Amino acid sequence: MEEPNLSHEISGSLFTFISSVFKKHGVKAVLVGGYALIANKVQRMTFDIDFMITADDCAAIEPELLQAGYSLFNRQDAFVQFKAEKQALRDLDFLIGDRHTLDILIAEGKKVSIAGESFSVPSPLHLIAMKLHSMSGNRKRELKDFPDVVQLLTANAINPLDERVKKLFETYKVGDLYNRVITLTGAHNGR
Repeated sequence: MEEPNLSHEISGSLFTFISSVFKKHGVKAVLVGGYALIANKVQRMTFDIDFMITADDCAAIEPELLQAGYSLFNRQDAFVQFKAEKQALRDLDFLIGDRHTLDILIAEGKKVSIAGESFSVPSPLHLIAMKLHSMSGNRKRELKDFPDVVQLLTANAINPLDERVKKLFETYKVGDLYNRVITLTGAHNGR
């Protein structure tokens, strides 16, 4: 997935640039969002690039992102969004997590190669947990996130009756969605 020359500051793929910024600052990051879904067998159109990093790491790379052609679009406790101000760039979203969570996601996830660079992505179960967490805090996200949960389960041959899956739905208090997953996947027929 090679991108055109972005500017005199960035040449080659945007992923090459991001990787170099991460390496320069010793940032441990996890690729989440649409690219993580794609890496876990779920087809998705995606226009922005999403990572999970610590707040300190986000602060460390922010000056370079601003210099490269981004502007700060939104900053909350849980995420920071950078808007691409140059046509060849894409928006960057950073979910803010703690080091312990990132270490678990990296250890239990997998590596993918994009533009010749290696990135960590979460396991399907961790992506499902992220989606359930998102929906538990804002049920309006159900339209976007629920189909991803169903697709992650089916594309990765994860049995919804698995206790780990059931526990995720219980943890995030979305039992009604668990019942829908069972119905949609036909898992209740396979007991």
